Amino acid sequence: MVQMKLPEYNVLEARQVKILKQIYELKQQVECLCVAVRLSDVNNPAEVLNKLNLDITADEAPIRAEIIVSANPNSPPYSILALQRLWKDTKFNVEVHRHSTVSDATTQAFEEKLLSDASKDAVHSIDVTLIWKDVSDVQLVTKVYDYPLEGEANVLRYLTRLIENYNYEKSPSVVHTIDSILDLCLRLSYEEARNVNAITSKIASYLDKKTWLLDGSNASIADVAAWSVLKRVASNRVPRELKNWYDVCEKTFLSV
Repeated sequence: MVQMKLPEYNVLEARQVKILKQIYELKQQVECLCVAVRLSDVNNPAEVLNKLNLDITADEAPIRAEIIVSANPNSPPYSILALQRLWKDTKFNVEVHRHSTVSDATTQAFEEKLLSDASKDAVHSIDVTLIWKDVSDVQLVTKVYDYPLEGEANVLRYLTRLIENYNYEKSPSVVHTIDSILDLCLRLSYEEARNVNAITSKIASYLDKKTWLLDGSNASIADVAAWSVLKRVASNRVPRELKNWYDVCEKTFLSV
């Protein structure tokens, strides 16, 4: 008998991935500090740095990445459509495949919204292999992890870490809020219908008469995650306090 993962498990898994990444980053910082201390003892510090090949400027270089996303055609990863329009400096090259049990008709509406032309300002490139198949939730497979990362909110967490400009974990003022909203989105993917309203109300509490869930004039990864999960599980039950925001998301994230 196949057991479904509990929402709490997915949240815990996301936290674990986050902690492991933070440990890795701390290790890199300690290594850099140790090198800096030793530089005073050499005649040519630049030469030492070159030999060590520390990844000091990696964040400034163009990012090239490959990911595999598996999704149920009845619950599409709308966040891909949103990021294609929101991240102007990143080209998402999406190649679609489908399991033999999935018909073209069930995925056509989504695929018609995919953008094939890259923005002229695109610097980074992410190759996405999108596989339509019978899965309980969106799954991500990369060369980094040897197991699928489940949940669209967790997929978004991973993508933000690829590109420095979008890594919200580098912004202490918003990291807690975004993580809280992403956790709510994960829960919403698994909750029974009777509990949906309670979670959408919590998401709505972050809006508080603003245009977007966070302060600022632009949409964030929190808006993308919340919009996508609402569109997937509760598009006909969007609470009144989120209706205007939801309509703006539809216009922004699905623009031609």
